[in-house]
Amino acid sequence: MEKLQTQASKLWQLLFAPETADTYQKMLALTGTILKETALLLWLLFCSIFVLGAWLGKTGLAWGRDTRSWLDAQSQAEGESGEKAAATGQAIMEVGQTGAYFLLDKAYEQLGLEKPVRPEKPVVTVSAPKTSPKPVATSAPAAPKSSANPKPPAVKSPETPVKETKIVPEPTEDKEETGATAP
Repeated sequence: MEKLQTQASKLWQLLFAPETADTYQKMLALTGTILKETALLLWLLFCSIFVLGAWLGKTGLAWGRDTRSWLDAQSQAEGESGEKAAATGQAIMEVGQTGAYFLLDKAYEQLGLEKPVRPEKPVVTVSAPKTSPKPVATSAPAAPKSSANPKPPAVKSPETPVKETKIVPEPTEDKEETGATAP
């Protein structure tokens, strides 16, 4: 039992020695400082991530808007060039048609046949839709030709249907700007 009492008294002296108290006080102060600095570092890290996320979001939205503006400008430029191409194609078609009519008239004249009556200009409706137009052509069915009994071509009467080519735009929806459908 004496050993027990000696061991307890050694422990008691060690625990309540002035050096032990100073050491534990320094350790607790140091642990508190470490925890406080760690918490401050974590808070600053969280704030940095939050600010970085906000900056990335703002920059991403700006890039998206810029890209969309650029794409809209490109599509408008393509639409304008499409209108120019359509006008150029129309002009080429009219020149070719006029030349073909001239040659046909000369051929009828050389053969001594009566020239057919042609309309001044075919009815063509051209508009500039946002999407690519789909041509819709209507015409009368062609009469069967027979090589056994050739007949001179008859003069077209006003009741004879004339081939018309109309470019019909597809309806597009522009929900973002007006919320309504465009014709």
